[in-house]
Amino acid sequence: MKRIVTFLLIILSFTILTGCFNTETTTFTLEDVQGQIVDVYKEVSPYTVAVVSYLEDYQTYAGHGSGLLYDKIETTTGFKYFVITNYHVVESQAYIKIYMGNNTYYQAMPHAVHENKDLAIVSFETTADLEVYGTEQFTGSTFVSPKVGSFVIAVGTPLDLDYFNTATLGIVGVTTNLGVIQHDAAINPGNSGGPLFDLNGNLLGFNTWKRAETTTSDGTISVEGIGMAISMFVAVPEVNNLRAGNSTFAQPKLGVTVIDVAKVIDEVYEGVRPEFIESTQTDGVFVSSVVPLRPSYGVILSKDIIIEVNGIAISTTEDLIPLVSQANYGDTFTIKLRRFVDNQFKTIEVTIIM
Repeated sequence: MKRIVTFLLIILSFTILTGCFNTETTTFTLEDVQGQIVDVYKEVSPYTVAVVSYLEDYQTYAGHGSGLLYDKIETTTGFKYFVITNYHVVESQAYIKIYMGNNTYYQAMPHAVHENKDLAIVSFETTADLEVYGTEQFTGSTFVSPKVGSFVIAVGTPLDLDYFNTATLGIVGVTTNLGVIQHDAAINPGNSGGPLFDLNGNLLGFNTWKRAETTTSDGTISVEGIGMAISMFVAVPEVNNLRAGNSTFAQPKLGVTVIDVAKVIDEVYEGVRPEFIESTQTDGVFVSSVVPLRPSYGVILSKDIIIEVNGIAISTTEDLIPLVSQANYGDTFTIKLRRFVDNQFKTIEVTIIM
């Protein structure tokens, strides 16, 4: 047993962490490591938040990820805040809140996203003057370079909001790809978008996914200890680009969530036709939500019913999807809608440029 403890202490004493602007080696004893973990968590946890998605009522929970509250600006009515998270956390989500713990929520909106790099910034406004992590680590050209075996701390909200701001400890596994950091700090659904730190409190990147299983000749087996974070090498330039309001999508989309009219009555409204779907409306697709940053946002409205696209009648989603799924940027769609407005139904025609 003494040999095992001695061996562990030797390993810990030779842990190597690289600072932001130098390559000095830092060594830690076992007591140092525990103290560093506590200190880093105390320092960064106030800025780590949950990014929560809802249905239209902002009450029905739909899912969540994690994020870093990193920047703010003063406005005429208070402050506007910016949270870094993963793109897949906010993908197709129109109703978002930032959860700060202690039952504190702020209604938020996607500010900008990069689909392929799986990064996004979400913003919210409030009169409260909140502390933020800061932009210092996004302003230089030299980034922290973690070494294989160096300790990392993941902070986020796995599984559900009861686990808000959970911290887990691991080590770096592979650093051969500058774009990602492989590590074994425990991450689970809900950790996506949460920050990864070293023991000096340097921001290393943002957790994005983990390898949960693999397929072998014997079938599918579970995999442990392989988590991935987007490194600062990728995050720094992209976060600055997103902060400027520049979004990048992999492919053009209308940006609407839809369901057949018949299904929405039966499945969503439990067989009771709501007042905003007229009694004679049996065909068409019902718009459940409109995704911010996509071309339909502000043009097509939630609860609209799409009945025609480029002169082609739309009865179900099977009619709509083939028309728009192969669209190219610059393509134009003329869309007819039935809309309930001022207590009456109107046919509205809109133009969407992809």
